[in-house]
Amino acid sequence: MASHDAPGTVLGAPTPPRQAGGAEGNPVTALREALAAEQWSVAARVIGRSWGLLIEEFPADLDAAFQALPLESLRTARGVAAIREIWLATSIEPQHVVPASGPTPAMEFAGSLADADARHPVLDELALACAQMVAARMGGRHGEALDHARRVETLSHVVETTVPAARRVRQPLALLQAGITRALAGEVCGALPLLQSAYERAPYGRSDYVAKGAAGNLALFHAVEGDLDIARRWLARHDELPSSPSPHTKRVLFTGDLARALIAIETLDRDGAEAALARLEPGINAEQSWGPVVTFLHARHGVVWGDRYRALSWLQRDSTRYAGRLGPVSLMGALLVAAEVDLLLSLGRGDQALARLNRAESCPVLTAARARLELLAGRPDEAARLAAEAADITHSSRVRLEGLVVQAAAELRSGDEHDTREAWRRVQEAARSTGARLQLAALSCSDQQGLLALGGTPTPAPLERPMFPPAIALVRLTNQELLMLRGLASFRSQKELADAMFLSLNTVKTHLRAAYQKLGVSSRAEALTVAGGAGLL
Repeated sequence: MASHDAPGTVLGAPTPPRQAGGAEGNPVTALREALAAEQWSVAARVIGRSWGLLIEEFPADLDAAFQALPLESLRTARGVAAIREIWLATSIEPQHVVPASGPTPAMEFAGSLADADARHPVLDELALACAQMVAARMGGRHGEALDHARRVETLSHVVETTVPAARRVRQPLALLQAGITRALAGEVCGALPLLQSAYERAPYGRSDYVAKGAAGNLALFHAVEGDLDIARRWLARHDELPSSPSPHTKRVLFTGDLARALIAIETLDRDGAEAALARLEPGINAEQSWGPVVTFLHARHGVVWGDRYRALSWLQRDSTRYAGRLGPVSLMGALLVAAEVDLLLSLGRGDQALARLNRAESCPVLTAARARLELLAGRPDEAARLAAEAADITHSSRVRLEGLVVQAAAELRSGDEHDTREAWRRVQEAARSTGARLQLAALSCSDQQGLLALGGTPTPAPLERPMFPPAIALVRLTNQELLMLRGLASFRSQKELADAMFLSLNTVKTHLRAAYQKLGVSSRAEALTVAGGAGLL
């Protein structure tokens, strides 16, 4: 993206003909003059004000500036350290990145922006807050990124009410980035209005790609939420908008292809899904924030049509690779766990699926996954309870539909005709309102036949292979039995285990005997092998 020419080469180049920023002057000329005079604070201030323009249109000048600026000036200049982090993350190899932390600027202008003299500083504040937000997001620091996103929203509102429309060129891009940040940090409901505002205000901005980028992200996050008909409409707008030449064009198209792939998978369009996934293979976007989304798409495709063993291996590898981005404050953390559980269940590995769920924090998407596990394990009453809970507490149309489908199947298996009819009616309404089909295809053939006998819209035609087996075997060990098994891997004898646990030897033997019986083994070696293979250790 950027060259590493000597600073003198870039600084001696002719001044670009374009005058950016109107009355603010030409930031490229100002940056070159400041660097030539070794006025580091002036150069840092120019970068802080105009970093978006410099990244988009003058990357060589920005690259030269970061090579010339002393590291100390990056640590003390407000926001410039964050801009450097963004630059390093998108322009050179990861091993060259040397993070430099900068102080968070205070909201010092928020109370006095009615004053015309304060309007220019608030635009600077917006640019710096946006830079810190994007840098934190790229680094996988979602909690920090959310704090900056809220500051960006506040500053954008102040800009809207105090700065003339002709001067709001930075606002649409800031809103787009704030929307992406909130969505990837798990706040999709709060992100969607920001992305729509970015789309509506894009004509006032300086970056031609904002409208297309906002439409693509709206399509993607509506699809993640399960509102596929809305996602299709936004994707159509994304496709209709022209693509102007820009370093960001491929990245904008990348988010559109993410949305296209997810919509195709959730609507059982195999050809469309595989065509979109093929376009994602080269890994166009340098920002790793999207990596977990690509992994999720391959996992969903694998459950329905692909090589499930390969998809599971990739998902587990990538979950380790992206572990720093998949904490409790992230969109993809729980979704990737649910995708892993689905793959394990599709392969009949119920014990491993249960162990994976037990290691994760509870949330609606994982409650729905646990409900499916209980359904396949032959506990329809517990499955119905969990599925109803997931459907009632979630804000996601996709999770709600998944919960309702499992609930309907569970009520059918329990033999309660009244509750089955009511659950099936709600499934039909949710499917019609969202356009989703994948959750219905997850029903077993016998469940589909039983539910269709109650009336309603037919479910999708059966897949070439079932998504899940009709039933799975599940070993349910008590906490004490699990503790004893795990202890066997650390101690040479049962006596050592008893002493470490402050239990009698007979108590240890009793728990291990019960665990051996449930696992169907008769020796310590067999127990460790079977329990390890089931993911219990």
